[in-house]
Amino acid sequence: MEFTNEKLRSLSELGSRGAFGAAMMEIGAKNDNVFVMTADLGDATRVTQFGRAYPDKYLNIGICEQNLVGTAAGMALGGRTVVATTFAAFASMRACEQVRTDMGYMKANVKLIGADAGVVMGTLGNTHYAVEDIGCLRSLPYLTILSPADGMEIVKATFASVEMDGPVYIRLGRLAVESFNNSDDYHFEIGRGITLRDGRDITVIATGLMVSRAVEAVRELEKEGIDARLINLHTLKPLDREIIVRAARETGKIVTVEEHNVIGGLGDAVCSVVCSECPVPVVKIGVNDQFGHSGPAAALLEQYGLCASHIEEVVRRVLKK
Repeated sequence: MEFTNEKLRSLSELGSRGAFGAAMMEIGAKNDNVFVMTADLGDATRVTQFGRAYPDKYLNIGICEQNLVGTAAGMALGGRTVVATTFAAFASMRACEQVRTDMGYMKANVKLIGADAGVVMGTLGNTHYAVEDIGCLRSLPYLTILSPADGMEIVKATFASVEMDGPVYIRLGRLAVESFNNSDDYHFEIGRGITLRDGRDITVIATGLMVSRAVEAVRELEKEGIDARLINLHTLKPLDREIIVRAARETGKIVTVEEHNVIGGLGDAVCSVVCSECPVPVVKIGVNDQFGHSGPAAALLEQYGLCASHIEEVVRRVLKK
């Protein structure tokens, strides 16, 4: 879908949930084949407004995520493009078998939206954390995995996923961040990472919410004379191997940053590329293989080191080695 930059900027200013909801309203107005389903999270994922505008293209199936995915896959195999929304923890774990068998194996044209990913659901406790979702789903064949970084990228990723044929998982963070992908030359393409800043000393590769934190960190490191490259990997599968290998060869050191377990996510994906094609040191920043606990989102992000100051500290430490 093509929109003016002004239109896209206005959508991206609505925050992560709002940007997705606004994107779906635009899609509903232009694509009669799209059907939206939710597991009783229409308000939380901002698709209730879609249901009001297009009641014949909307279904709240209730709190039964396995049925959500199975029914969505069935409708998709009947010819519809289905967008199904729930929390990331439930999409990836409670409905993992259905994502594997009904979506993946059948190559069903379902776009599964995993909302409120990461640790920022901390006030609801560990049951609502989603720091394993990438690890759970990245091994499933045929499944494209997107992790957009800001409002603009959420809008673009939503449009792109609906336009492609096949199963997609879109990982949405809960916290709103200021859009930094608003330049006129910004281009989103599934499977192609974006170099936000070039650099020769070290590369920082981030995804999702952590891209905004990495932007802050790299900006501060620049004041110290550290020339850090910054890459936004908004697509976790298929992975942009070319941009990773180039960074490894040209900078020699990589730090990955993700709001996810350090096992099974972005860091491991980058390591698999680097190990096979250009071995260099890779240090992973993320949740260090532990269960979480209840707490405010901002405090939890600080506790797990998912903040600009910790990224800066790690980069300095890697460079000293």
